[in-house]
Amino acid sequence: MAQDFFAEIAKQRRSLEQVAADAVAQAKRLGADACEAVIGAARGIEVTTRHGTTENVEFNQDRSLGLVVFKGQCRGTASTTDLSPSSIDASIRAALGIAQDTDPDPYAGLCDPQQLCRTPDDFDLLQELHADPQEGLALAAAIEAAATARQDKRIKDSDGAYFASAVRTRVIATSQDFCLSTVNTSHSCGLTLIGEEAGRMQRGSGFGIACKFADLPSPDTVAQEALEHTYGKLGAIKPHSGSYNIIFTDNAARSLWGHLKEAISGYNIYLKSSFLCDKLGTAILPSFITLHEDPHMRGRLGARCCDSEGAACYAQDWVKDGVLQEYLLSSYTARRLKLKSNAHSGGFAVLMVQGDAAHTKSLPQLMAEAGEGLVIDSLMGQGVDIVSGNYSSGASGFYFKNGERVQAVHELTVAADLKELYQKIALIGSDHDLRYKLQCGSILVPGLSVSGA
Repeated sequence: MAQDFFAEIAKQRRSLEQVAADAVAQAKRLGADACEAVIGAARGIEVTTRHGTTENVEFNQDRSLGLVVFKGQCRGTASTTDLSPSSIDASIRAALGIAQDTDPDPYAGLCDPQQLCRTPDDFDLLQELHADPQEGLALAAAIEAAATARQDKRIKDSDGAYFASAVRTRVIATSQDFCLSTVNTSHSCGLTLIGEEAGRMQRGSGFGIACKFADLPSPDTVAQEALEHTYGKLGAIKPHSGSYNIIFTDNAARSLWGHLKEAISGYNIYLKSSFLCDKLGTAILPSFITLHEDPHMRGRLGARCCDSEGAACYAQDWVKDGVLQEYLLSSYTARRLKLKSNAHSGGFAVLMVQGDAAHTKSLPQLMAEAGEGLVIDSLMGQGVDIVSGNYSSGASGFYFKNGERVQAVHELTVAADLKELYQKIALIGSDHDLRYKLQCGSILVPGLSVSGA
C-alpha cells in the first residue's frame, strides 16, 4: 500500500515538473524574456463528527498554475486551475499582454541564478497518507468519547471533532534551466467544547498535527487539552485597569513575534513603513534572546529547501544576542534595498526563539518570579500599527498571585509600544509547542498597561 502511494507521488511529481517546464518553454517561444511557473497541487480528506455521529465527509483535490513573465523589466502575471496546454497557453498570452501594459520596474526579475536551490529535499515530510474516511471518523469519534468520559457538568456541548489529511506538491520552474519539486503530507485532528458557568458560555479546543499519522497525539491527549482550555476560561471577569506584570503564553507570544517578523519584512522596510527601519546592527531585544531560523530540521513542520521563488534556504539568525541581523528579503525587496536575498519570498521556515539558561524558565517558574500579574493566553483584534509600533489588543487569560492561578479574566485590552515591549522582556519560557513552526515559549513582560473594569 505504501509502495503504491510513493510510486504514485513520484509519477505525479514528474508529470507536474514537465507541465511547469513546458509552460516556461512556451512562454519563451511566445516572446517572454524570462518566466517563472509555479504549480501547487493538493489532495486529501476532512471529516467531522458531533456527538459521535458523522457530520461531514469532504474529499478535496486542487491544482493551480501561477505564471510570471518578463518583457525586459516589465512584469505580467496570470494563473489558471486548468493545466491543459490550451489553458496554459491562454494564461501565458494574458500575462504577456499585462507585461506590455506595465511600466518598467528596474528591480523586477527572477531570483539570482547563483542563489537557486540545486539540492531538492523533502526533509522527511513526505510520509504515507492516511486518507480513509472511516479511519478518520473513528479517530474523531474517539476524541469526543474521551472528552465525554472526563468532563463534568460545566461542559454543555461538543462543537465537533475533526480529522484531516492531505498531500501537497509544489513545483517551481524558471527560464534559468531550473525546475524543483517538493512534497509533504500532513495529518491533523482536534476537538472544540462548549462550557458554561454563571450563565456565560466559553469555547476551548485541543488539537494535534503531524506529517506522519502515527505521530498524532492520542484521543485522550487531545480531549484533555480541549477540557483544560474550556475549564480555564469559565467564570472569567474583567480585571481592574492598571499596570500588571504580564506573561504571554506561547500561544499569545507567537502573535507578538509575528508582529516583529512583519516589522522586519523587506516589503515594509523598503516602503519605510516599519518601526524597525534602519535598525540593522541595533539592539531591539534583550541581550539574552536570539531568534534563529533553521529550515533543515528533518521531520519538523516548516522545514524547506527553498523559498517560493527557488532561492536556497539556509540557517540564519534574525536577531543574535538581542541585535537585529537580518531583514527578511526576497529577490525583489533585496534589490530595492541594495542587499542580498536571504530566501524569504513566501514566508519563513522553522523559527526558534532562544534564551540563555539564566533567563529561560518553565511557565510556573515565570509566575513564581513575577509573583502577581496576568497570564495572557489569547489575543484578538488588529490594533497593531507596524509603522509606529503602537500596539493595542484585546486579551483573555487569568490573574495570578503569589505565583498561583486565582481567577480567569477576559474583555481586557493590553496597550504598549512594541519597541518598548520587546526591550522589556525579562524572562522567556521553556514551554515550546512543537506543533508550530514558530517555536517559542511564554514571555514575561513587567509593567504593561491594561484596560479593564
